[in-house]
Amino acid sequence: MRVAMLGQYPLKEERIVGGIEAIVVPLLRGLARFDDLELHVVTCQPGVEDKLSRTKSGWPLHTLKRRRLGRLTFHLRDVAGLQRVLKELSPDVVHAQGVGIYAAAAANSLYPYVVTVHGIIFREADFATRLGARARSVMDSIYERYLLARVENLIAISPYVEEELEGRGDFKRVYRIENPVDDRFFSVTHAEGERATILYAGRVIRRKGLLELLRALTKVREAVPQVRLRVAGESESDLAYLDTCQQFLADHELERVVTFLGSLTVEQMVKEYARCTVFALPSKQETAPVVVAEAMAAGRPVVATRACGMPYMVAHEESGLLAEYGDTVGWGRALTGLLSDPALACRMGRKGRDLAQARFSPDSVARATRDVYRELVGDRR
Repeated sequence: MRVAMLGQYPLKEERIVGGIEAIVVPLLRGLARFDDLELHVVTCQPGVEDKLSRTKSGWPLHTLKRRRLGRLTFHLRDVAGLQRVLKELSPDVVHAQGVGIYAAAAANSLYPYVVTVHGIIFREADFATRLGARARSVMDSIYERYLLARVENLIAISPYVEEELEGRGDFKRVYRIENPVDDRFFSVTHAEGERATILYAGRVIRRKGLLELLRALTKVREAVPQVRLRVAGESESDLAYLDTCQQFLADHELERVVTFLGSLTVEQMVKEYARCTVFALPSKQETAPVVVAEAMAAGRPVVATRACGMPYMVAHEESGLLAEYGDTVGWGRALTGLLSDPALACRMGRKGRDLAQARFSPDSVARATRDVYRELVGDRR
């Protein structure tokens, strides 16, 4: 069975920037273990020329140049390029990652297809503040609405996706399959000597709520003076928000408590999960954040916001704790409780890893995904 996987793929596999890239790579590795699948990866990237190469794992990688100003034409040239490659490949099934150009190419092709919905664009658009970003978000939301009305087969990575998309399309089938995480996260062990360390992983943007975590940190520090926060993720997307966070650190004398690490490789993230005591994600809007799945796989307790898709991932008081967005006292209490009780943190971490093994391992996700391919191909025959 020839499979065309359409989606963002890292130009350098050792440096995955997160998001869909962090999902596609382990999914492909899981699918590659099945002898009956022939995998082809098709991706659009800005600043490159069209080329055919191979990934480090040996899959054919079809890279197309992403065209500028695509939003003004509903990405017609990008979609046409993707469909040209599909015609050359003549796949048995097409799997598009995300509701965007890849979904458009799949839905308007002649082949059986399925689209995995990773983010709810019209919800995320609410957090754009600058004029240009807001205009782009509005156009992306319109494009999302246009595509959802045309897509027939969906993979929902969370019940939250099904809730948000109810009534927004006439879907023929909706499959619920969660995202996989890299196998390396399941082998994380706790680094000796590291105590009272909180890890945040995500871009430094308003939607992710780092400033709310910093406010909670002032409460945690009163009870756990040795606490440290490590921030993993790029911070150039919203410099005004970064300045606000750094000014808060200066005002509360927290500069030596918080370390900004920037974007990290998978291997570097493995080490960060190994050294932390608890993982925190204070976002106001998330669908099914892969960093939460990674933290669970790594055996770390998670403190997350009781909002959107996060309650479907974190079992409250079992694999972690949930707190309301912006509840500084509640977040401080949750983090302090885990940092002050190593046995509790360890117990929740073990429970999280057990849940992750059943839900997020590449093998189990790939098996469920292959079943979808077989059903779609069988229908066509």
